[in-house]
Amino acid sequence: MRQIITSSKLAITIATPLTMIGWAFSPTSFAANSYSLNQLLSSTHPSPQSQQLIAQVPSALRSTKTRVEQIQCTGTKLGKYSNSFPEARVASFDCRFSKNLNLKIYAQNFVILPSGRATPLENAKNLDSMPQPVYFSYKITSWKWNKVPQ
Repeated sequence: MRQIITSSKLAITIATPLTMIGWAFSPTSFAANSYSLNQLLSSTHPSPQSQQLIAQVPSALRSTKTRVEQIQCTGTKLGKYSNSFPEARVASFDCRFSKNLNLKIYAQNFVILPSGRATPLENAKNLDSMPQPVYFSYKITSWKWNKVPQ
């Protein structure tokens, strides 16, 4: 029997890891040139914006005939904030669904302090002197679907 995946099922699939691991990922998982859309969405703060975006993803997956695991995203290099993590990536993010569909995600960047408290990246002036590893999370502020003509 074939199972149909609805947007609510996808939201649960994506949100479940978030509740299990919290907001944090190690900086090494964000230091690569790209990472999965699942990683990105599971490291975001729960919010109406993140839920709205999660609800839009199944339609894009269907239209591009891709699976969520296949979507890779790249972010902006953290270099200007940290000498210790010059290759780490932060918002904004570009996620390629296909040759003709891209998703641009804008978000506020957060650093998870050793106490567990999240603070905006701009407030973490001494990022290089923080105990390692440093963790990041994001609060989605907006996004834009870009259709590229073929």
